[in-house]
Amino acid sequence: MLSQFGPDLLEQCESALRMSRELVTTWLKRYMFSESVDGEGRTETISNWLADHQNFMSHSRHIPREDVEAYGLKTSRLESDEQLQDLVLTIFHATTLTFGGTPAVKIVENHRGNAFIKQQVVQQGPPIQVGVLPTTPTENLQHS
Repeated sequence: MLSQFGPDLLEQCESALRMSRELVTTWLKRYMFSESVDGEGRTETISNWLADHQNFMSHSRHIPREDVEAYGLKTSRLESDEQLQDLVLTIFHATTLTFGGTPAVKIVENHRGNAFIKQQVVQQGPPIQVGVLPTTPTENLQHS
């Protein structure tokens, strides 16, 4: 199974991990903690925490609000702004339904209604029937 992967795969993975840590650190310094005295050290801690596979084990795993706040990330609660919450949930539900019910895998849309939609079409083979039982009583007797 490993023979299908080239020797550079590990290096590519390590480079992607380094790049994501660097991006998160840079963005936190530049935006969220730009006015914080202790922002420098916090950004490294947060970046390492987010990049540690042992903490999440999946890119899509939910991070509880309490954990995010415990690491000092600045958050806003959607529940405190009913209109914003409604808008965010409307977009969330629309994209969830779109990605779950269509071959769309990526959508980029602007404020003018122009959109780029990437689709992934998977070829399906014919259905396979396994262990189909006879349908008439006489066929059941013949197989006994």
